[in-house]
Amino acid sequence: MVHITTNPTLLGIPTYNGEWTTTQASHLLRRTGFGLRPEEVAQLARMNMEEAVDLLLEERPLPSQPVNYNFEDDPNVAVGEVWIGKPLIAGVNVNQYRLQSLRSWVYDNIRKERLSVRERMCEFWVNHFGIAGGGQAQVRYDFHILLKEFALGNFKELMKRVTIDKAMLVFLNGNLSYAASPNENYARELLELFTVGKGPQIAPGDYSNYTEQDVRALARALTGWETQRLFSTNPSHTPESVFNPGRHDISDKELSYHFNGDILSDGGINEYKQVIDRIFEQPAVARFICRKLYRHFVYYKVSDAVEAEIIEGLAQILEENDFEIRPVLRALFLSDHFYSTDYLGPMIKNPLQLVAGKMRTFNHDHQFEELKIDQKRRLFIYYYYRAAAMDMDYFNPPSVAGWEAYYQQPGFYRIWINSSTLQERTRFAQTMTSNNGVGLGENGFGNYDYLKWIEQIEDATDPVKLIKGIVELLLPIPLTEEQLTVLKEALIPGLPDFEWTVEYGNYLAAPSNRDIASSVAAKLRSLFRSVFGLAEFQLV
Repeated sequence: MVHITTNPTLLGIPTYNGEWTTTQASHLLRRTGFGLRPEEVAQLARMNMEEAVDLLLEERPLPSQPVNYNFEDDPNVAVGEVWIGKPLIAGVNVNQYRLQSLRSWVYDNIRKERLSVRERMCEFWVNHFGIAGGGQAQVRYDFHILLKEFALGNFKELMKRVTIDKAMLVFLNGNLSYAASPNENYARELLELFTVGKGPQIAPGDYSNYTEQDVRALARALTGWETQRLFSTNPSHTPESVFNPGRHDISDKELSYHFNGDILSDGGINEYKQVIDRIFEQPAVARFICRKLYRHFVYYKVSDAVEAEIIEGLAQILEENDFEIRPVLRALFLSDHFYSTDYLGPMIKNPLQLVAGKMRTFNHDHQFEELKIDQKRRLFIYYYYRAAAMDMDYFNPPSVAGWEAYYQQPGFYRIWINSSTLQERTRFAQTMTSNNGVGLGENGFGNYDYLKWIEQIEDATDPVKLIKGIVELLLPIPLTEEQLTVLKEALIPGLPDFEWTVEYGNYLAAPSNRDIASSVAAKLRSLFRSVFGLAEFQLV
């Protein structure tokens, strides 16, 4: 565990000292994970706040590697075995099944993650670096496992590793950059999107934190890196990035006044490290990344007061801890600001939060364990592409800047909702409240067992208490009495409360009676369809 050297309260970020109840625990879990599992809420609520936050920030082992789910034509990888480190095959497109395996792997990791912010931070970094497209599956896996490894770790070191990572070299053409013709793509995004930020333009070619001169200088400093063996079918070859000194610009590179006119001298294979170290001396780096973390976990609007009272304090913590991310998140998640009622529910769930959140909330582990390996893959792929249809293809951000909802003013999160994506969200809710669920396979699978799920609700035989329990778990803000009445009407339309009490009681007395179970389950699907249709359900 990283040693945290700074008391956030001393830097102007007051610690929350109010009641620690299921309300605060639920808010913390909604913002740091995907969906709410009642047992997880209960576990955090039994702790004190510091214990709960520290649990979410604990270091965890890396997940198991992705496997071949169903492709039988790979002579090197049998179905059910890991394909990482295995060669491509001449004349056989094994890369395609491996890319699908990666997509499945993302959702499986989210499903299995317990009380940890790591997967949400992986999502943060996927957006931050914005590498799009399929590419070579091994290369994409290597990049993503790097993000997992550094999810809560050292931002400066992560930036160094990303700079010479195979996926990034290919995506922003760093592998095509050499002394005689330096490519500026990565150098530009390194400054504009990854570290200091562009800011308002001061003059032609001069921005708040760098100039075009800096872009050109850094592009020259980063020359010489190339990728090899990305698509080799030789079993002894693995994809790698290598430094070619013959392609590196060995001349001095002069930076602009933003960097005090410093000179970057030839550093050979280590010059990229010098580049990152020099950039990270700029105060703008810590403030830029803390602003993005704030928008990811708290709210899109960074007012002057938030800038002065929260961002500045977080940036100081980041700098004093040598750019370790964990202390920053700890200060944020312990802050009075984070638990303010102003920030309970004003964010719109992104598609990954919506889809994976439902998956984690309703698909209990025993349901997954009953599925065959290919059924699991098909279910995870279904989830993946439903989120993609809502404009969030996890491995294919729309640009190197990531998804517009995280940076595009003035819409921000509201960009997730439009006429097309709203229909997709509605279709997904209807599918997951249908009789057959996803409906894959002969008997269908992937449907949610609402009968099993409501066993967690206290006094579920009382329709009022049942609905209240569901709403408290699934929604970040309370409903009006009128809305609660509408939900009860969806459960027992036009009937007195005792009708539900009797029917659900009959089910509890004879759960193996299919007719009774079917009738009660149908009523619950109607109720949950109405809950999922609420505007409040789209919030987090």
